[in-house]
Amino acid sequence: MKLSPRNYNIIFHLHTVSGIVLSAALFIIFFAGAFTLFKGEFYLWENPTARRISVSEPQLDEVIQGISKLKPDFDWNDDTYLTFAQKDYPLMQVYGHLHVPKGELHYEGKWLPNTGELLENPPSTTGQTLYKLHYFAQIPYVGMWIAGFVSLFFIFAIITGVIIHWNNIWTKFWSFSLKGAWKQIWTNSHTVFGLLGLPYQFMYAVTGAFYLLLLLALLPAVMLFYEGKPEKVYALAYPMYGVEYNEEALTLRTPLSVQSAYERVVQDYGKDYKILAVQTHHLLKEDGVANFRLVSKDPHRFISNGYVGYRLKDLEVIYSAMPSSKFSYAFVEGIMQLHFASFGGWMIKGIYFLLALFSCFVFVSGILIWKEARKNGRYTLKQQDFHARTTQIFLSICFSLFPAVALLFSMDLIVPSGENHAQYVNLIFFLFWLVWSVISYFSGNEAKSFRLNLFAGGVLGLCVPLSNGFTTGDWLWNSPLPMVLATDIAWLTFSIISGVMAFTVGHGKPTSIPPYRQSAT
Repeated sequence: MKLSPRNYNIIFHLHTVSGIVLSAALFIIFFAGAFTLFKGEFYLWENPTARRISVSEPQLDEVIQGISKLKPDFDWNDDTYLTFAQKDYPLMQVYGHLHVPKGELHYEGKWLPNTGELLENPPSTTGQTLYKLHYFAQIPYVGMWIAGFVSLFFIFAIITGVIIHWNNIWTKFWSFSLKGAWKQIWTNSHTVFGLLGLPYQFMYAVTGAFYLLLLLALLPAVMLFYEGKPEKVYALAYPMYGVEYNEEALTLRTPLSVQSAYERVVQDYGKDYKILAVQTHHLLKEDGVANFRLVSKDPHRFISNGYVGYRLKDLEVIYSAMPSSKFSYAFVEGIMQLHFASFGGWMIKGIYFLLALFSCFVFVSGILIWKEARKNGRYTLKQQDFHARTTQIFLSICFSLFPAVALLFSMDLIVPSGENHAQYVNLIFFLFWLVWSVISYFSGNEAKSFRLNLFAGGVLGLCVPLSNGFTTGDWLWNSPLPMVLATDIAWLTFSIISGVMAFTVGHGKPTSIPPYRQSAT
């Protein structure tokens, strides 16, 4: 790919500007996303009481009756979701709406199969906090849009990066060395790790933009071709949105039986599929429907999710969308599988996790390239000092996330459970991240900041299995479940690696003291 010097410079500067603007946001998205991959596996670690709950066959009619007694204002005619208990998540999740004086209120709770208790307050928050952080959901109103546009412009940064490195990308890859000037080291590292993670990063840029900006992209089409009804577009991928209901249908005194529909699904599909969840609508009307989500028991199938809907009054099959039965459905399911690594088991998630950390290194090395490239005579000392300070701010925010996440895990067990448990844990997490970012910024330079956060992350990472042992009595040697043990071992491993790196990496001559500060002395 031959570019004129002018075009090369234009693309190079576009890549540099987009990269430096997005770098810190991308680091947060990928670092939090790396842990989010194991959100389900973390659940039993976060919730000691759930470790002793046995998973039994769901009795849906009993669950519905129990919820109705505990929540008389529950609206069974609106969309209601019951996600079935699994071995790694032994609570049934309940999503629905409540009748309130001024309209409807979204409701979320967890049903305990053994006791018939309904938990309204989240018993834990670690997985949910990191999941929301990886698309900035904690920022009111605009967080998801910011993350969506970051993903969109990340595609642009990847394409421009490939273009400017195309002619010598393999040369740089095979000649990688840690010798020479810092600018050259960071440039080679950025190129090598960027090439290794290129397909992974591009996939996440595309799928992330798809999920977060889909509504914005479809809005004109919805208004022009679908009468302003987005559910008609959703029906192309999720058939339950295409089911039509009669709002004037006869109202019933008691809910229709969902258990009979569940047993029909087991009879029709139970040999090849496992039932994950059921969505109901108009449960107190004679045209009520139950929509079941299934997953294939074949571990080698990539598109594995299926959907089937039944009219409850006569168990008539309304639709059946099994894997690969519809292109638009399979397309959306494929994107979901790729984005959430919900295929291939732990091995795929482990590979995704490592590639996410490689990607974080790419973002950090890009920031350092930007700073080192400006340490020359073309920039005044004051400008160089600004570049160094900006670099230190970005890296302090990025590096401080590691010890903050370690603290988040421990606090989820240490902070007493109760109505405001999640709020207290999140407050500690974000406040510590902010304060530690400030401390990291004033540590001197990025090398010292890096070592400081490695050391803090190592110490706080060691506290994770200790907090589990002291609060629950489940130590490494008597851990009740493999996923609880794996979480403790993972943090113990992170702690050891971080501690070793803190005392061995970056102890050479400092190279990042801002020139402006040097001249002032």
